[in-house]
Amino acid sequence: MSQSVVPFRIPHNATGIDLGDLAIDFQVDTGKIVLTRKPLGDHYTIQVGENSGVFDVHRTWEDESGRKKHETVFAMRRQDIPQLLAELSSLAREFLPFRPLRIDWLAQQEIGVARGLEFATIEDIAQVTGKTRRKRITMDEAKFRAQLHIPEYLEEVWDFPDGPFSLFKRGRRIGIGIKVTDQFGRPRLYWIKLRGLTRSNAACGEIVRAALRYAIPPERYGDYSFLQP
Repeated sequence: MSQSVVPFRIPHNATGIDLGDLAIDFQVDTGKIVLTRKPLGDHYTIQVGENSGVFDVHRTWEDESGRKKHETVFAMRRQDIPQLLAELSSLAREFLPFRPLRIDWLAQQEIGVARGLEFATIEDIAQVTGKTRRKRITMDEAKFRAQLHIPEYLEEVWDFPDGPFSLFKRGRRIGIGIKVTDQFGRPRLYWIKLRGLTRSNAACGEIVRAALRYAIPPERYGDYSFLQP
């Protein structure tokens, strides 16, 4: 079985992520990703469909009698995924418009910066997490606080490694910055307002509509023995 169900390398040789009320487990041997909602006792299973040719998501729960129930939430043919991803890429450019960021503008607007609230690399995640007995990584608050960095001078942002950082004004987080180095070795700074991210609600609607255009309709679930109405 391919390890494509794991979208990135998880630190500490873990196989899942613990997010409090939500847990995510990557089952490499079965080609599944399982999202468990702990308070509700149900879970969603994502099957990448390398053998079946169908990418599907289904929910599993127990009814009042203790009987296990399954329901297909979404299904699409794997061959349609590249075209869907192309559409989603254009949506990302539309709804997440990053703009150039200048140090002098930050000073004029009395905006400060901090690094450590966002994670750019696997190594960043490893520094602030530990592993549970269920082989899931979980946040270590002491490690998280220890690695936060607020520079004394704004110019120190040029010493940040490539990746995201936070923008603050009067103690309130107002945006996310990103430092990148271009092909000529020149560092560049960009940012997006957190208020701009509220447009992500509209983006989510567009994403859902795009995905539904490629979905297998429920009336055709009978063509696939593993899909549940």
